[in-house]
Amino acid sequence: MRKFFLPAIGLFLAFLIPDVLGHRLDAQQQPANPDDYTKGEDFTHILKDEWSYLKDATDEYLGATSNRSEFETSKEYGDRVARTKAAYVAKINGHIQEMKLDRRVFGVLFKASLLSYNADLQQYLIASTESVEAPYDIPSLHTVVPRNSFVVLSDSVNRGFRTSALRVKFPPNYRWNVPRDEAKIAKGDESNLYFQVRFVLDLRQEDMVKQAKMRIIPTQISMLNLASHKIYWSADIK
Repeated sequence: MRKFFLPAIGLFLAFLIPDVLGHRLDAQQQPANPDDYTKGEDFTHILKDEWSYLKDATDEYLGATSNRSEFETSKEYGDRVARTKAAYVAKINGHIQEMKLDRRVFGVLFKASLLSYNADLQQYLIASTESVEAPYDIPSLHTVVPRNSFVVLSDSVNRGFRTSALRVKFPPNYRWNVPRDEAKIAKGDESNLYFQVRFVLDLRQEDMVKQAKMRIIPTQISMLNLASHKIYWSADIK
């Protein structure tokens, strides 16, 4: 019995150890947050998908509650609106949980450009001309970025077509206080230099009356080397 038991244990470990180590290596190779390095075009697709879902749900809610039936009392109409609003809010909240939007943070990338270094002041002028296309306003849905010092949602009209875009804003360029040796390293990294802006999406509609809001909220900005993930500079956005 003992002679059989020991080889059996060895055979079991031979299968188990590679499997455990394989899972461990896979876990190590996976990024901590798959949304951490989101390309601009990928974030645009995410925004458009969420905007479309919110628009359809809002249009359905408004269509069901905009008019009072001629045989409906004021109280009956008010009760119906309240019930429909509760169902609408529950639907949106269910979608938020399904898509994990209450936990996801998107690290959206904007290409950074080093303009010029002032060795006397030890300051680097930095800019970013890249933008990320975002949904624009319609009567039933307002897209908003809370006022802050680093990110703006700007509207424009090109050849008769209205567009909106997220941009990193500085007045007019960012002055990065950095020692000369660090500035030289950054210059060598410039092809891989990006601003990473962390966003959360807030689709909650408890306060909605006649127009829904899609809130795109920036929480942090960093300048990093995308190849090595070295962070040169970072600031919270309030």
